[in-house]
Amino acid sequence: MQHLIIVCGILLLMVQCQAALTAIDLLPAPDTGQLTTLAEALGQVLQHSEMSQRQTLYIHMQFSATSSHPQLLELLARVLDILPATASQTRCLFEQRPMEYRPYVHAVLLLVDDIRALRTVYRKLHATSDLSLTLIYMMRPQPTAAMKLLWQRSVLNVAILVVEEQQQRVMMLSFYPYSATHGCRVIKASIVNQYVAAVGRWANDDFFPDKLSNFFGCTLTCATWPDMPYLVRQPNGQFVGIEGELLQFMAANLNFSIGIYWLNNSQVRDTFNESGWVFDQIFANAEYALGGFHYKPNEGTDMPYSQSKYYFMSHIMLITNLPSAYSPYEKLAFPFHPLLWQAICLVLALGCLSLWLLQRFWKHLPHHPYYQFLVLTMGGNLLSRELPLRNSFRLLFVTWLLWSWVMRSAYQSGMYQLLRQDKQRHPPQTIAEVIEQRYTIQMVEGNGDRWLASLPELRTQQLRQLTASELHSFAGLAESSGSNQRLAIITPYEYFGYFRKVHEMSRRLHLVRERIFTQQLAFNVRRHSHLIGVLNKQIMLAHSHGFLEHWTRKYVSAVDASDESTERISAIPTYGGTTSTTQVSNDDDNNTDTNTNTITDMDANANDDEEEDEAPAEALRVLSFKELAALFYLTVWSMLFAILVFGLELLLHK
Repeated sequence: MQHLIIVCGILLLMVQCQAALTAIDLLPAPDTGQLTTLAEALGQVLQHSEMSQRQTLYIHMQFSATSSHPQLLELLARVLDILPATASQTRCLFEQRPMEYRPYVHAVLLLVDDIRALRTVYRKLHATSDLSLTLIYMMRPQPTAAMKLLWQRSVLNVAILVVEEQQQRVMMLSFYPYSATHGCRVIKASIVNQYVAAVGRWANDDFFPDKLSNFFGCTLTCATWPDMPYLVRQPNGQFVGIEGELLQFMAANLNFSIGIYWLNNSQVRDTFNESGWVFDQIFANAEYALGGFHYKPNEGTDMPYSQSKYYFMSHIMLITNLPSAYSPYEKLAFPFHPLLWQAICLVLALGCLSLWLLQRFWKHLPHHPYYQFLVLTMGGNLLSRELPLRNSFRLLFVTWLLWSWVMRSAYQSGMYQLLRQDKQRHPPQTIAEVIEQRYTIQMVEGNGDRWLASLPELRTQQLRQLTASELHSFAGLAESSGSNQRLAIITPYEYFGYFRKVHEMSRRLHLVRERIFTQQLAFNVRRHSHLIGVLNKQIMLAHSHGFLEHWTRKYVSAVDASDESTERISAIPTYGGTTSTTQVSNDDDNNTDTNTNTITDMDANANDDEEEDEAPAEALRVLSFKELAALFYLTVWSMLFAILVFGLELLLHK
């Protein structure tokens, strides 16, 4: 019994489907005059709109009912006859085949019979962005359903031709997702043009009106997280930072309100996941995302998002602390090369050893000139009758005096230059030097795999996770400067620039100029979103007017600035024993009045400045105790050692 009921139900369903298909096939077909009017209307759009400027016209013909095929084919033949045969535009016909995504501006003509055929065309196409100029003719139109489908596929540059049966009018329909009358994201078919059959032309030439130049105050939600110098929202609602200024720039140009979807720390870390699943969650709550996302899909996989043009190039670099300064004793050795010092010490040691061996084991000391010369050189005394009178000894003695004088003069000149400088140990200038000097590399949790993939040499180094962000870790790194610790932080260049702008202690940090790699920052949107074209235009506008460079200088003062940590800063006392430091700000707005006053004062007091510069010049020639500390301590230690030797001699000869 149950099987009988099921069979009857199936038969009844088949009868209903057959009746529906028969009803569809029996729908009245357009007459010859109507086909001619439609062909002329379609042909004029293809010839006089932006579609004629495209290299190729992609034609898709899709039908659900078999009776629609000859009608659509005849309409297509009439349209092609109207188009000029000499046109350089290539035409490609695809019948009963779904569309493919084309990542460039192109022209598409769709001939379908109903909404099912339209869905079939877009079945495998997740999105088409706003790059396609799409002209659609539907035999049995369902404008509202068609517009919603196109909105889901981000097809905005679209025109649908429908025929009003009662008045036999050919109308062009489209939709405005942001409108002052319809509201925000209300998809409703609107008449944008009408074909006047009496004169054989359209009412106007605007077939694809711009829909995203004005958002009419609608809210566009941005997914991001607060992080200076990129973006921070102040209590008054204003945004500061490079990306914050760019966001406000776009909102003012496009007339939209900024909504924020703040990502938490776990969501930010999930952007490292290669599957990219977190972007489904992000774009379910926001239209676009802003920030340095680290996810890069594997080759051969579909990206869960699309990227705009790059608005910023972020350089990943190493920041190190400054090594400790050379001690006063080490500074004394700088004028000579270490090999020369070794040679001098070796000669002195051999001379002392030779004299001790001669006096110890030689019963009768020799009276050879070389022996007397060795005694004199090592600080010994000779009686006048023991002095040699030969010319060879005098030549040897004069040669020794000249050699000593040259050595003394060279050492004295080099030492004078070194004593005037607060000489620091040279910080590493390349990544290879950082690795060679065994610095402890610090990095934010989660970045290790990404940076080690770009620089495998770091695997041999001591790696440490930062307990805070890079920006909050610079202060501790600066405090470690001057100690025996060797620490470094891998960070984007902008963090160091922003820290350098707002903290004076940045002078105690060193930037390794060699880059680990460069990261491009871009807006992220859902796959092939209609916002891509809008964002790209605004980014190019900001670049062409220099706004991005202006905001970069405003928030990151270290960009293209000289690294003061590598300069040798002289420790020169001025009057009163203090030094004055003049700091120059990079903010042009704050320096306008200061620069004007400075120029005026220079013109009025030029002579006074010259006289004041002469007084400090005299003071610069005076050496301080700090510069002579090594000589002072060596003198003290030598005198103490001499006193000790004198006491031992008294005890031995008592």
